[in-house]
Amino acid sequence: MPGYADWLLNRLAGLFGSIGAPERARRRGWWSKRWSKQPAVLLNNNGGIGRSRDSFFPSHATVFKKIVGRRPAMALVVALTCLLLIPPGAAGAAPDKPVQLKAEIGWQGKGVPGRYIPAVVKVENTGDHDLAGVLQVINYNKSMHAPPPGSPSGTQPVTSYFPAAAFGEKISLPAGGTKKVTLWFPMNESGERVDFVWQTGDKELARITAKVPKTNVSGPLPGAIGVLGDIPPALERARLIMPDGAPRIPLVLQLTGELFPRRVGELNAFSTILVTGGGAVELNSEQRQVLNEWVKGGGILAVSGGLEIEDALSALPAGAVAVHVEQIGQQKAWGPAADWLNVTAGPSAAAPLARLSGDGKSWGPAGLALGESFSVGYGQIVVLGFSPSQIPWQSGVLGEGLWKKFLTMSSMEQRNYDANYSENRLGNLMHLTDNLPASVYPGWHSVGLFLLVFIAAAGPGVYWLLRRYGRPEYTWLAVPLLAVLFTGAVYLYMLRTGGNVLVNVVQVVDNRQNGQLTGYTAVGCFAPTLANFTATLEEPDRAVQVLPQGGRSPEYMGEKDNPVYSVIRGSDLSVHFNDTSQWHTRAFAFQNNDLAEIMRDVTAVVNVQGNKITGRVYNKTNMQLDHVVMFLGSRYKVAGDLPPGGSATMEIEVGVPRYNAGGQSCPDFECPSSWQVFMYPDGPPVASKQGMSAEPSVNRRLDVSEQRWANLLDNCRDGILHRGPVETGWPLTVLAWSDSPGGDLGVKELFRPPHYLTVLVLEPEIKLPAGSFAIPAGMVVPEVVESQIRGMSGHDNLRIMEGGSITLGFKPRLPADASLNKIGVQFDYFAAGGNGKGLSSPAARPGAVPEGVLEVYHPGKNIWQPLSGSGIFNLTGDYAASSGEVLLRITGGDPKKGTGFYFLTPTVAYEGVNGGGNR
Repeated sequence: MPGYADWLLNRLAGLFGSIGAPERARRRGWWSKRWSKQPAVLLNNNGGIGRSRDSFFPSHATVFKKIVGRRPAMALVVALTCLLLIPPGAAGAAPDKPVQLKAEIGWQGKGVPGRYIPAVVKVENTGDHDLAGVLQVINYNKSMHAPPPGSPSGTQPVTSYFPAAAFGEKISLPAGGTKKVTLWFPMNESGERVDFVWQTGDKELARITAKVPKTNVSGPLPGAIGVLGDIPPALERARLIMPDGAPRIPLVLQLTGELFPRRVGELNAFSTILVTGGGAVELNSEQRQVLNEWVKGGGILAVSGGLEIEDALSALPAGAVAVHVEQIGQQKAWGPAADWLNVTAGPSAAAPLARLSGDGKSWGPAGLALGESFSVGYGQIVVLGFSPSQIPWQSGVLGEGLWKKFLTMSSMEQRNYDANYSENRLGNLMHLTDNLPASVYPGWHSVGLFLLVFIAAAGPGVYWLLRRYGRPEYTWLAVPLLAVLFTGAVYLYMLRTGGNVLVNVVQVVDNRQNGQLTGYTAVGCFAPTLANFTATLEEPDRAVQVLPQGGRSPEYMGEKDNPVYSVIRGSDLSVHFNDTSQWHTRAFAFQNNDLAEIMRDVTAVVNVQGNKITGRVYNKTNMQLDHVVMFLGSRYKVAGDLPPGGSATMEIEVGVPRYNAGGQSCPDFECPSSWQVFMYPDGPPVASKQGMSAEPSVNRRLDVSEQRWANLLDNCRDGILHRGPVETGWPLTVLAWSDSPGGDLGVKELFRPPHYLTVLVLEPEIKLPAGSFAIPAGMVVPEVVESQIRGMSGHDNLRIMEGGSITLGFKPRLPADASLNKIGVQFDYFAAGGNGKGLSSPAARPGAVPEGVLEVYHPGKNIWQPLSGSGIFNLTGDYAASSGEVLLRITGGDPKKGTGFYFLTPTVAYEGVNGGGNR
């Protein structure tokens, strides 16, 4: 009965393996002498490979088999002896699940779908051995597909789940130890499945399944409102009516130091954050820097004032905003504040109010500054003089009016107000890694040489060799064999030199926003010979975004498959792609501000000469810059290539919008297209009255490099030109491309140098002459600062608002010692009237501007003043801020009441005196 003997022997060997080696045998040294040369690998109680204090001994099961061999009788005797010697309960001493997991998801069990969310996972090691492994959370996607063929009528679609992405950290856990680990991952839709898994090597030791918290985000913001500290009751009761007429209930979440991320990308669930003095003290220096970077990316931050203002300001890094607390006094009369908030003030209640000074804008009604507002990068910081958590702002009409105004301000449809803007830009950039450069493919010289050698060997070589040995009939075998050998040699050469992994890097370096330098890097890896591919980054705390692109349909993926990609942090950062993406470019991206150093050595300046500007670009880097071009409004001029250490000059005539009746249905700035920038370097074609372009006779296609440049230009246009519902054209911008490396990529184990494509986006410095200066209309292109409209439509190249208003900001960024004495505003108003059914065609010529259509902001008086009458307004210099910024607000009419109108984007001209000469 050899079969039964083997079975009994293996079962007893497993039982015997749970018994420790006799201490007497160890002390005598018999055990070590007998087995010192045997393998010393133990299967620990946790199911993984480990090492114990007696790891130099062989496995007990091996010893058992050596002793009893294949003798069933001997095995039975030993088994009975073991059963008598084993202490009660010893056989079941090892736990079934050596690792226990428990997870809590979200902030108070809530989050924002599509944005990052935390999960606090408690990990307990109930085993007897130290563990090292990966704790990860896996997002599952739901797949709905048709029932199998032949199913009865009415059969419901089949629902299945497949793992989409995993996010984890490498940790170690001592025997009997417990740890709390906070994992950050993008939140799926409410109610979807997530799994938390502990894995050691390839062995899974623990898994629990949870559901994504159910969260209703009805606006008005794309994200939530976070509060560092106690949540004011008035904020939770705020109800907003947006331009579409629908009410919105903000999602308010309380933040803590424990659930505040260390990477700025993980804070993208919030569009607005309020920080109080009590909440600020919970942040460490790293988290303060994250909060500051979040604001620069587009977040709106409110800092509580009153007696706790100094503590609340400590939530920001030193020097983040230049604000000073002059004094703190008691304020009783809140009537002006109530009028400004459009509410009816209740009984007066005294509360501390700090008087602030700095380089920000006064926030509040005229004569009663409630705070200071600062533009930081793409975002905004409002330092309040009072505490919104104290009476009379804590609750009641004042508090609700405050948050209604504040949140409406922060929810405007302005460009980049969303703190998720950087991630959107990275997502768009990753798709460009599919556009491989021509240098990826072998040149005709290499291919020609290879074919020439093969032809020589397969033709004259084989013929001469076989003829010499008298075996010409072997030609039919030798030539195919030679082809296989040549192909195999090339394939092996490719593998050994890393040619099977093509890395394409696309980067954007941008300095347009208040001198704030930002860099974006997308890395695409094409490796079809590798089913599973891992890219490793040197910096473990870098926030990365991964392109979830797979080649396998979800219906062919199961719950037990590996995730499409995994992001694992430890001493480095690993991005692992599995076989579903094998035939695609595996791409990931991250914000890389190290690239900003490039911009310090690439500068652009502009001199103004009447209605023309002359720009000069200086390249002080060691990079070759290609196709340097300057844009303004709907015009551009190409300077060509710029070698290291070189400079180039461009000249553009400044233009203003003109009504193009019966012509283009799109504004002038939407033409030219990106490809025309490379086809016509001297400027765009002139548009005809029929909307067609009078193009020069150029008959060629863009080459591969130009196509890649044009695709990257399209990507940049979306961020530069999209400035709100009213497109205003190219602001003064210089772009340059380069295929030179822009610094250390920070990716490990690259066998071959990556292929680079980088675009540099510069905002030129306007040089003003000493003494009097003039900046012509059309040179300062506005951006949409605020927008509350129900809709926007057009006629030819005119625009019309269907109710609501927009605020345009003109920002020339004047030097500190420049002063303005005259501001010229031009607004072309075209009456449209209406008969109660809709708009009629616009008037042929612009007319007088009626009351209630156009307003200008006076920063000194902190009020909006109406402009009416002729469409040309000459204002004094005090209508501009110290930086030269001028704000204009346009309020739409009602076609049903006969007040509808069309308009062109207004322009602003400046005249002043520069006390410091050329900058």
